[in-house]
Amino acid sequence: MASNLKVIITNPQTVIKIPSGTRMLVRRSCHAALEYEQYDRRIDVNVVFADNRILHSYDDQRVSNIEAPEVIALPSEEEGCLGTLIISVERVTELTKVYNRPFEMGIVFASVHGILNLLGQYYTDQETKEAQMRKEARILTDMGFSPIVGI
Repeated sequence: MASNLKVIITNPQTVIKIPSGTRMLVRRSCHAALEYEQYDRRIDVNVVFADNRILHSYDDQRVSNIEAPEVIALPSEEEGCLGTLIISVERVTELTKVYNRPFEMGIVFASVHGILNLLGQYYTDQETKEAQMRKEARILTDMGFSPIVGI
């Protein structure tokens, strides 16, 4: 289904060295989230690896209601583009230390969460937050990651 997806990744930040394999993991995460949602249209997704400074420069455009700003999802009005995920690798690194998880887990979570935001799914109240977190946990589990419980 999501084989029609093209993930375009840029890395303008210089604070954190991106580990090898991270780009492929982001692509896999985006595919997994779209497949889970049975999204089968031909689409592009832009992903920007940012530091906290770059991430905050997008705050005015932010449309998702996220509590921990490791990812901002900016939907696109351009034909054939779902939108852009701005992932702060600096914030992902901070959170993985707090939760004692590998960096890869944080990147997968940010990617999956961002894709769901691009599809219009946000934490609007406690009920939708819990439902979306269950969905994120299922996608992460399907990818072979143990989801963070209780966040």
